[in-house]
Amino acid sequence: MKQGKCANYAGCLLAYRNETITISEGEFVCPECKQPLMPIAEAGRSSPKLIPTLIVGGIVVLVLMSAAAVWTQAKRMQQKPVTTREQALAAEMALQNQGTLMPPRKQASSPPPEEAAPLPVTATSAPNLDLENKENQQVKAEVLKRIDLMPTISADNKDKLYVSVERAKKMGKIMTIGFASGKTTLAPGDVEKLKTEINSPQLQQLLQDPTCVFVILGFADTKGDEKTNLRISQERAQSVLNTLRDKGGVINVMHAVAMGGSNLFDEQGAEKNRVAEIWAVLP
Repeated sequence: MKQGKCANYAGCLLAYRNETITISEGEFVCPECKQPLMPIAEAGRSSPKLIPTLIVGGIVVLVLMSAAAVWTQAKRMQQKPVTTREQALAAEMALQNQGTLMPPRKQASSPPPEEAAPLPVTATSAPNLDLENKENQQVKAEVLKRIDLMPTISADNKDKLYVSVERAKKMGKIMTIGFASGKTTLAPGDVEKLKTEINSPQLQQLLQDPTCVFVILGFADTKGDEKTNLRISQERAQSVLNTLRDKGGVINVMHAVAMGGSNLFDEQGAEKNRVAEIWAVLP
């Protein structure tokens, strides 16, 4: 039976622990790393000083490397000139005096979001004047509620309009005119389109009936305050009425009714609520 110690400190756990290894038979080698064992007598004279030496050496190297990095950075800072605020201002003034100062770079501003195009002038191909129609019933009720809010009509004419709408046997939308955001007058192209549509056969049949009353409903989106939206919707309705009378030659009784801010047509697309509608009312 032999006793010894493994000297493979870099690759053997038994050597690292400095354990005494007993070999009863076979080769006198380390059972873990299979390296030859050092007899116990020789192992006593050669203690495992390699690992502590390596650790201490590694620490010393790291300390030296850190010190070198700090020294290099300090030298660079010493070589780089330090510019104070006063020096920077002085340099800028000198460039201005020489007329070589470049103009400050303007920050690019993001373009404003594009407004959706207004709805075109569209005529109803086959006007539905049936008051059993759900939309016609809804609009009739809304018109009756807003007659009292009309700012440019006398009390006597309000009563006449109320009676006309209340007692109507037929009522329906015949045309829709879109407006750009904030606009209350018709564009020249829309005026021509409106004149073309009122000369169509289906509308001429209504225009030739002297008992047919035309109610122009003005709408605005809901972005502004209620009072402003009511004014805008009134001006849009009045603009269409004036165009029908002055440019289209319509002689029937007409009334402009402000419907105010609304999302009746589309809750998401505000442009679809910036419109005026022409409704025919028959007794």
